[in-house]
Amino acid sequence: MHGMICKALEGYVRTTHGDGIWDQACRDAGIKTRSFETVHEYPDEKFDRVLMSVAGTLGRRIAVLMEDMGMWVVTHPPLAPVRRLFRFSGETFSAFMVSLDEINDRAQMALPGLELPIYRVRSDEPGAYVVRSTWVSEGGGPLLCGVLQALADEYGALVLLEVLSSQRIDGIWHDETQVQVVQEDFQAPSSFQLGQVT
Repeated sequence: MHGMICKALEGYVRTTHGDGIWDQACRDAGIKTRSFETVHEYPDEKFDRVLMSVAGTLGRRIAVLMEDMGMWVVTHPPLAPVRRLFRFSGETFSAFMVSLDEINDRAQMALPGLELPIYRVRSDEPGAYVVRSTWVSEGGGPLLCGVLQALADEYGALVLLEVLSSQRIDGIWHDETQVQVVQEDFQAPSSFQLGQVT
């Protein structure tokens, strides 16, 4: 697991739940190091242990935890470059949805070695999408829901999101998420410029 993803989990927990929760989760997971480095690679199993431990410490399901983390990644001010990466993918929320297949490749261009969940989008009618995701860890679908909810607010769109299924097959998690754009221009979008924080 790329250190950037591990650091995102750490940052989310420390920022929203406090250092004490993070330290307790690391202890329970048997992790000696209390801080991940963004430039390092970590065993997937290590990330999974910490994720499960955080969920247990907070008394929350992993799906709920990952959805909250997805929203945090988009809305946390120090992570504005991530927000801009997403917003650069389309002028409207629907345009972004169509380009979702390319997110992993774009992330790899920005940060080689960063393995995000792989998303594949199908749309049978305007404004209705089904996204299939595959990832080595649990929570790829809920993570997407959190990201999309935050981005819908950014774009000014009203959307309905639901993880339809989640199962582990041969060590890989497969999620299916339904996205319904109820109204594209529900409210004024947030201002956006690629080259600077807005």
